[in-house]
Amino acid sequence: MRSLPSPGIRRRASSPDRHRRRGQSLVEFAIVLPILLLLTLIALDFGRVYLGWINLQSMSRIAANLAANNPTAWQGGGDANVQAKYQNQIRNDAAATNCKLPLSGGVQTAPGPVFADTGGNGATDDIGDSATVSLSCTFNLITPGIKNIVGGSITVSASSVFPVKSGMTATSGGGGAVGSAPNAAFTGNGTLAPSTLSGAAPFTVTFRDTSGGNPTGWSWNFNDGSPNSPLQDPLDHTFTNPGTYIVVLTATNSLGSSTASMGITVTAPSTVDFTYSLSSPNAPSIATFTNNSSPGATAYAWTFGAGEGTSTQQSPTHTYNTAGTYSVTLTVTYPTGPVSVTKSVTLGSALCTVPSFNGVKRNSAQAVYTGASFTGTVSSGPNAPNGNFTILSQSVTANSQYPCNGNITVNNP
Repeated sequence: MRSLPSPGIRRRASSPDRHRRRGQSLVEFAIVLPILLLLTLIALDFGRVYLGWINLQSMSRIAANLAANNPTAWQGGGDANVQAKYQNQIRNDAAATNCKLPLSGGVQTAPGPVFADTGGNGATDDIGDSATVSLSCTFNLITPGIKNIVGGSITVSASSVFPVKSGMTATSGGGGAVGSAPNAAFTGNGTLAPSTLSGAAPFTVTFRDTSGGNPTGWSWNFNDGSPNSPLQDPLDHTFTNPGTYIVVLTATNSLGSSTASMGITVTAPSTVDFTYSLSSPNAPSIATFTNNSSPGATAYAWTFGAGEGTSTQQSPTHTYNTAGTYSVTLTVTYPTGPVSVTKSVTLGSALCTVPSFNGVKRNSAQAVYTGASFTGTVSSGPNAPNGNFTILSQSVTANSQYPCNGNITVNNP
């Protein structure tokens, strides 16, 4: 009679069963892998489009602010300089984000602003009227399948409305046209004043004038010891020393002036450095690394050399078992980004004591060695020293220290 297995005892799967299950897992993975890749590409595609939409919103706000500050630039013959500045600003920002604007005459062109007569007096350049800028960008898709469903590209749009802040209005009685002082405004790295900016020294900021009210003069005070700039757009200005600076733009015309300001906070540059000490100058040796980097880091990453491993500790230790030179790299991550430094760690070979061959036979059939040079390997016979010693080119003295893996020539027993 065939006995039954005891209760509670599970039979191990036979080798064919294990191979069959492993093969089944590989087949399932091969089926799922294309789906995972497709989902990853879809996430990348729509992430790019979403980021483009965020940038497009910022572009429309900056453009609408420029238009609201220059409401008469699109009336009658208009102001070609302001219109060109409007187009160039949008084109530059679009190019930086791979945004494709609509083509006009073969050139990417942004639609002009639309002004609304909020006050209902028939004019659209009064204080309180509004300027609207609507922009659209086309982003190409890279995901197969999705392209077939929604097409090879996706168009996203953004719109911003800003109130007209100042303008020229005609009045009757007592004289001709009456105007107003300009309304100072500017951007720093695409951010509208009075927002604040911050960065590590040296920190470079691109300034652009967006003042309204037809200013004829500009004065930029960076409050960092540099001279004022009379340019309308001073563009790049570098703050070299840590500190807080208030940048002030004064815009003027024949009717007066106004100011706008922006705070710039410059932090000290992040420095990365480390020192190390060795328990022995020769391998094997324990290296103790001390991190001397600037405070404020969020992560540390060490590599101890090819094949020697890594660490995320702030000040780690590492054991080197083999002689050689190792490139050790420390990468410290700060809120402003990662900074790295690389240094070399060199270790010599372990040292052994050279034995004396005086009175030792090369082998039991030969006479006692007394100093004549010979080459070969000392045997481990009854009259030989412990171990085998390769006798080659390097000359050393008995009882001296020499790398354990080195080759020696016996010349002074």
